[in-house]
Order: sequence, then C-alpha cells, then structure tokens
Amino acid sequence: MTKNIYFILFIIIASILLYFTQSKYGKVSLNKSISACVIAQMKKDNNLTKSNAEAFCKKEIKKKIKD
Repeated sequence: MTKNIYFILFIIIASILLYFTQSKYGKVSLNKSISACVIAQMKKDNNLTKSNAEAFCKKEIKKKIKD
C-alpha cells in the first residue's frame, strides 16, 4: 500500500513540475522556431527584409499551432 502512495505522490509532483516548466519555457521554443524560420526565409529570398520575414513566420507558425 505504501508503494502505491509513493508512486501516486511521485506522479502528482512530476505533473506539477512539468506544468511549471512548460509555462516558463513555452515561449522560448516559439521564439526559436520563429528565429529559425526567419533565417531560412531570408536565405531563400535575399530581397526579403527581416520584418517581412518575421511577420510571415509568426503568421505561419501560429496558424500551425492552432491546427
């Protein structure tokens, strides 16, 4: 019985910690994806400005997140 309590307690604590790390570092992943997309778009089209590439990437990545 005590093994079950320790296991359940471990699952609860692990879930709480995963929630906090996701909320803290969730934006970091989004920003890295946008930065990588901007670099790729600018390499693909030399005439594209950074602000245009960033706007395009934000729109496309947020559209994929919604799906």
